[in-house]
Amino acid sequence: MDEAAVREWVSGYERAWRELDSAAITALFTEQAQYFDSPYETPRVGHEAIAAEWNDPRPFTMDVESVLVDGVRAVVRVRVNYSEPDQEYLDLWELDFDASGRVERFVEWAYWPGKSFSAH
Repeated sequence: MDEAAVREWVSGYERAWRELDSAAITALFTEQAQYFDSPYETPRVGHEAIAAEWNDPRPFTMDVESVLVDGVRAVVRVRVNYSEPDQEYLDLWELDFDASGRVERFVEWAYWPGKSFSAH
């Protein structure tokens, strides 16, 4: 994978998320992909489990701030702004790709303004 390929994948992800296109999940993720909403959560595994959570119709904008790639692994930093109600968050995605360019493992690290980042 290179930066251009990762950015293309992210664009497909954004389009599918925006359009609630659960059928696009098969093009984005491997059949047994693991999707972690947080690094310590139990992952959703497989297309059906991932699609079941793509049901947030709130309008949003998403800006890719950086992409780092090392072989088949990438880290992407995005800024997402929801409207209705207004909510911003910064998000890091760990992406592990297979040889076909689909993600095998997706780990999300999301942070919201005013929320604690400490275990205390």
